[in-house]
Amino acid sequence: MSINPASLALPRNKVEVFLERYQYFISIVATFLFFSELPEYLGDQKILSLNLLEWIGIFTFLSLPFFKKIVTIPKPLIVGMVIYFAVSLFSVMTVSADEAAMQDFRNRVLSIYFVCLMYVIYEQKSLKQVKYALLAAVVLSVFNNFYELANPAGFGTMNVGRPAGFYINPNKAGAALMLGLILTITSIKKSYRWLFAIFVGMGIMLTFARSAILGWVVCMALLIAGRAIAAKRRTVVLPMLILIAFLATANPLQSLTNYFSGGTDGSYWNVLDRLEQFQNPSLDDDSAKDRQAVAKEAWKMFSQHPFWGNGLGSTNNWTIAPFSTHNMYLYYMADNGIIGLIFLPGAIFAVVYRNKGEQKIVLICYAIFMGLWGVFSHNVLEERYSLIALSLVAAMNTNQSRYLKYSPQKFQLALPPANAQFLLPPARKQRLLPPPAYQKTLPTRK
Repeated sequence: MSINPASLALPRNKVEVFLERYQYFISIVATFLFFSELPEYLGDQKILSLNLLEWIGIFTFLSLPFFKKIVTIPKPLIVGMVIYFAVSLFSVMTVSADEAAMQDFRNRVLSIYFVCLMYVIYEQKSLKQVKYALLAAVVLSVFNNFYELANPAGFGTMNVGRPAGFYINPNKAGAALMLGLILTITSIKKSYRWLFAIFVGMGIMLTFARSAILGWVVCMALLIAGRAIAAKRRTVVLPMLILIAFLATANPLQSLTNYFSGGTDGSYWNVLDRLEQFQNPSLDDDSAKDRQAVAKEAWKMFSQHPFWGNGLGSTNNWTIAPFSTHNMYLYYMADNGIIGLIFLPGAIFAVVYRNKGEQKIVLICYAIFMGLWGVFSHNVLEERYSLIALSLVAAMNTNQSRYLKYSPQKFQLALPPANAQFLLPPARKQRLLPPPAYQKTLPTRK
């Protein structure tokens, strides 16, 4: 008689069943809203008078029954958040405490709290429904980009002229789609993954964000090499070669340039600018020059104060440009000195280290893209979509560790095999002869 481990588990009452389903619901809604940047978009467009803090407060209240699970946060992530908070607090207390520094400090504290909140929401038995919510947000964002390309004013006048949907900023839209692709690719049936990757890649291409396009190319190469998209590499490589051959021979960039040049209202000026840069790649365009100028200034600030930095918000109120460094590493180095160099790599390492909740190649793609994205953006650890990805990867590790510890298979291995004492050795394949006394009485076969 075999023993069913489920029969030995304590029976769950209706409250426990309700809380489990309630947590699933909260995780789905929170993932879709915050990853798609819908709350901030509604607030910016004055459609709904709720700011980001109020949205976070609502989900904090809704998640109160699960806050005891905060103690299960992986230790490397706890250490990283403590160091991040301590260095930020030290900078405010000793280096600079002006309004820019205090605002930057509040943003960092809010980011830490948001990671903890989303981890608490995700800390449950399964994250399958979370990935589906993430998948829905990615698909919606791709369709938003297609719609905005055809209707430049479809999402308001705050956009800079390139499709971005709810993200407003096309660079953010490209990065969010890339993270969504990485974290949801294993939720798609393997035979359709390459189609999904190309579909999301088209949405990324519409943003004309060079950093996100570069990340898509790199991650696609890794996913193909790791057989995460298809069991056989030639299944994906052949369509890719056909696509590359088409792009090389048909010159679609020139065709797109001719199409968008027909607009008379100037709505596609930024699209045309990027198309021209793609056809004649160089580092002499205005965007590249601006990034080089602020990067040099940030490095100069770091060189002057390499140990303690210049204080929080030091690159937010300079006079060289109306924006910061566009580089996460230089941003933290200018603010906090040499220790700022480890903040982003430390956060990535904290959630990837010994993580067995996802395929190894997916975690490698996540780590590479996050590290690469830090070269092009100084808001990686402040924007909701990237913080959700950080919390989700951390929860994958925790939930998988719990499953391995309490799985029914492991429980059965701890028990002795049923009726083990009655098992007989396997019968030998040999002919059994009767005793010699009876051999003469047996008839002989001719």
